[in-house]
Amino acid sequence: MNGALEARRKHLVPTLDLAKPVQPGPDVYSNDFLSLTNDADLRQLYMDYLNKSPRIFGVAGSRLLGGNSSDHLNFENRMAKFFDSPAALLFNSGYDANVAFWHSVPQRGDVIVLDELVHASSRDGMAISRASKALYLFSHNSPTSFEEQVLLALKENPSISKGKNTLFVAVEATYSMDGDFAPIPDIVRVVEKYVPKESAHIMVDEAHSTGVFGPQGRGVVHMLGLQDRVHTVLHTFGKGRALTGAVILTSPTIRQYVINYGRPFIYTTALPISLICGLNASFDYLEGPVGDHRRSELRRLCKYFRGSLQEALKHIPPNLLSLHSPPLPAGYSDDVISPITPILTSYPMPLSDFLNSLGYAVQGIPYPVVPRGQERIRISVHALNTKEELDTLIARLTQWATMMQTMGAQVQAARIQSRL
Repeated sequence: MNGALEARRKHLVPTLDLAKPVQPGPDVYSNDFLSLTNDADLRQLYMDYLNKSPRIFGVAGSRLLGGNSSDHLNFENRMAKFFDSPAALLFNSGYDANVAFWHSVPQRGDVIVLDELVHASSRDGMAISRASKALYLFSHNSPTSFEEQVLLALKENPSISKGKNTLFVAVEATYSMDGDFAPIPDIVRVVEKYVPKESAHIMVDEAHSTGVFGPQGRGVVHMLGLQDRVHTVLHTFGKGRALTGAVILTSPTIRQYVINYGRPFIYTTALPISLICGLNASFDYLEGPVGDHRRSELRRLCKYFRGSLQEALKHIPPNLLSLHSPPLPAGYSDDVISPITPILTSYPMPLSDFLNSLGYAVQGIPYPVVPRGQERIRISVHALNTKEELDTLIARLTQWATMMQTMGAQVQAARIQSRL
């Protein structure tokens, strides 16, 4: 184990120990996109729910062993209704939900066509599924590559076209590293073109988009109007909802199947009632005018930050700082913008160290965490950030770039001098 840790350090991969709390300073790094975690009004709404609830602590058992309270069932019914889904199943985390779904639902003879960058939780579930030997990876967000892999999967697995097995698709609505969006309209089009209806199953992970996009924060699938053509959707509550937990929206059959075969669901103590109270408070809050206002402010600030940063980086060498802005897929409105902004740099660790010293708790993301040439830091804009905070951050970034240019010039001058 020590050898493995030392290898990480040797390759400059961040080796964390959680010895220090997050530094105080402007939050431009967390997934609190709608600025809810310190919201006083939401806190009061949460407290009101707690005061009205006869029980607030844990249920002291899994859902299948004494922990299936009316609070859990009522919240699941609320989720199914809110998201226009036939059924909903509550989980303790998005990780648990993805592992439970992907390890249990695909059967022997089924195949999974997945984006090469889907979350580790999905990959972990697939690795222990009955379809673990039938994974078809397509190039990230490429409709062409996706279509090629679907056709290959159908060719190598003729039972799917005969309606005897299922072709599953795994994508994320918004990806955490680039903040880019899946080409869901193209994915739906390709699946409906080639795969028999009874043999197709599209699963979309909305972990980084729930609360932020769509009517009342219902996510990207609803924003695109595809909720009736996507079979299963995962929403998590630890980012745009300010809490923890997750819900899978799916068919009654799959819900019942996962209850009986999904190990992370079966063997995990149910969420405490206090958490259900918090989730109800969070959904109440974001369904009202506050939610619409926060989403509007978030879009406004994201556009401001991207535009201002792009202008500031015009005269900065791209190896020091460059803005990575993947194009929107077909079918997305031009005003859709992600709160996640990757800033590429050949020096992610010196840049993160510099920003950390100023109170910004950003994390450098070096190779081999990402491919060479894609090293970066990641900035997340929030609804209640101010323009002044974002302007100051941009000034700090350009200050660092100027320092690096000066140091480079000094080193070059010293080399020339040593040759004289």
